[in-house]
Amino acid sequence: MLKSLNVLYAENEDIIRENVVEALEFMSMKVTSVTNGEEAYKEYLKNKPDIIILDIEIPICNGLELAEKIRIKDKDTQIIIATKSTNLEYLLKAVELNLVKYLLKPVSLNDLKSTLTICIDNLKYKSERINKYFNDNDYYNLSEQCLFVNKKIVRLDNHERDFLELLLRNHKRIVFYSEIEKQIWKNKMSSAAIRSLVRNLRKKLPDNVIENVSKTGYKVIIKN
Repeated sequence: MLKSLNVLYAENEDIIRENVVEALEFMSMKVTSVTNGEEAYKEYLKNKPDIIILDIEIPICNGLELAEKIRIKDKDTQIIIATKSTNLEYLLKAVELNLVKYLLKPVSLNDLKSTLTICIDNLKYKSERINKYFNDNDYYNLSEQCLFVNKKIVRLDNHERDFLELLLRNHKRIVFYSEIEKQIWKNKMSSAAIRSLVRNLRKKLPDNVIENVSKTGYKVIIKN
């Protein structure tokens, strides 16, 4: 996973920036480095990195101000703060902004590695919430509302998409006929309509994904 991660690093001290960039690249991460908050925000908007490492003292827009600006619309990007300061106000602000960690400079390689490990675990969890895998290769992306089978996008009509998402969001249990009728059909649902929907959807999914529970409802079988 490391090779696919993009890191944005903002630090205005040249030697520190060069050393950290070298360490990140040694860990096979793709790194973009900048020297101030304005450049960092532009890069964030352009590339939407997975991980952002910010020094609090960067000029124009300091690290905490930038983190606060990003957090207005983005709750998922992993943000790490690095600073020489032990200011309690900074620490409290870091907690409020849901930052991964507040690292004191000089940052040791071990601290950096352990913090990146936390970021990676968080990103994996996020991916598992969004992508629902039926097997090792085929999955449905809840965010993009796309079904991927054999590495190709499979088109679903509105009823098929809504039905599949209903099952996936409740994959740990049986979804009852009454729930399907209420959420998929505005009018009364006929048994023929639901059978037709399931039959057509099964043709687009890998084998044995949708399980019928007699006289009760349906259940989806997923890997995660």
